[in-house]
Amino acid sequence: MDDREIITSVDEYTGETQVRIAATQLGPEFSRTQAQRIVAGWVDFFSAGPSSIEDLQFVTRTPKRLFDALAGQTQLRRLTLKWGDYEDLHALTGMAHLLELHLRGASSVRSIDPLAELTSVETLEIDSLRHARVLDAVGAMASVRDLELGGDWMSMRVAHVESIGFLAAMPQLERLRLHTMVVDDLDYSPLLSIPKLKSLRVMKARGMSPTYEALEASPAWDDLNA
Repeated sequence: MDDREIITSVDEYTGETQVRIAATQLGPEFSRTQAQRIVAGWVDFFSAGPSSIEDLQFVTRTPKRLFDALAGQTQLRRLTLKWGDYEDLHALTGMAHLLELHLRGASSVRSIDPLAELTSVETLEIDSLRHARVLDAVGAMASVRDLELGGDWMSMRVAHVESIGFLAAMPQLERLRLHTMVVDDLDYSPLLSIPKLKSLRVMKARGMSPTYEALEASPAWDDLNA
């Protein structure tokens, strides 16, 4: 459990390197005008350029304009979003120091191609995928060892992707989760050719090859009930 204090307004920020922000979905004590000013304050702060923040977490909805402002935060090492209507990931491309990226609630994202620029990221999580069906950019992220991709597991909205062939370019992977997701070409064979893989879970799909049972028999398979 993360016990760091959650702040709302940029006025509450005092130079910490780890920050949890709830800038939206505010209670009735905030007027519409106050809520808009809070978001605008953070947009101005992030747009101004690099800050002292290394670990940034948004615990409420992240609107597009707030996400886009993150382009100025090139010093970030860890970024976590709970959900939002952000759809263009180009704001992340300058984050050369980023080690962990958690894009939760990414249902509006149309393309993940900009992520190919993030060659230092070691942990990547993207969930609630809905429109992005080509994930080849992940294969260019040469440092990713821990990878989790999927649809919306809470509502069981299943994501569909064209292929996971990009995994052939990721021999460094150690942990892989493909939850609430179906690979449309039904070719799951790349899962059995990742030499360093220690932990694997995928969603069962009718007609998948190799079979789900064959994947369960692989040394990397995680039996969550064990």
